[in-house]
Amino acid sequence: MLHQFKRRSALAICLALTLLATAGFAQEGTWESIGVHDGVRVWRKQVPGSDLFAFKGEIVTNLHIGKIMTTFLDRDQRKFWVDRFAEQKMLEKPNPYSETYWIRFGLPFPISDRDYVLKADGQVDNAAHVFTARIKSTVDGRKGPDDCCVRAEAKNTYYRFEAIPGSEKTKLTVEVHTDPKGSLPDWLINLIQKKWPSKTLSGLIARARTQNQIQPEFANWHDAPAAAPAAP
Repeated sequence: MLHQFKRRSALAICLALTLLATAGFAQEGTWESIGVHDGVRVWRKQVPGSDLFAFKGEIVTNLHIGKIMTTFLDRDQRKFWVDRFAEQKMLEKPNPYSETYWIRFGLPFPISDRDYVLKADGQVDNAAHVFTARIKSTVDGRKGPDDCCVRAEAKNTYYRFEAIPGSEKTKLTVEVHTDPKGSLPDWLINLIQKKWPSKTLSGLIARARTQNQIQPEFANWHDAPAAAPAAP
């Protein structure tokens, strides 16, 4: 009887994990809403050729874009808002909006820490009052594989910050598709990563609220556009 009970329990656990891994499977290339977490709307989509979902988060916050950019562009601020930040090293910074850097994330035992070598490229659209940044893994001889960690791969990370004219509101969007490598099962990675957009944007907003400085090149981005001339 005890043996039969254990066998049924094991089958039930396996079935539950299978359902968790496959429930609500998103159609390839289509964003599927998975709810709101800490005020951040979150979506996921299936990426062709990958068993790992891409995730997207979006929120509008009552905060000047200049404070958000002050926080986002300052590498020394990452330790205050990047989830599981452990350490980093700047490898190259060709301009104020672009950087190649190494970053390490601390994970709970017995999971090994993960590290990345990343290339970030930012773009300013003054006409639309939008700043975007794309971040991807890169290979750099100045920082090869490290015994500290499993070298993970950021396939695509995208940030978009848009100042809403006539207010001090900012729309923040983030997308991520990353492979932490190692022996973690795909369903567990997907389960963990669905929280990343909300943790990332919430952390960035919370840290930006502590800033007194407004990044000067974004200071006027909330100014309302001039009214159109009246028809004769």
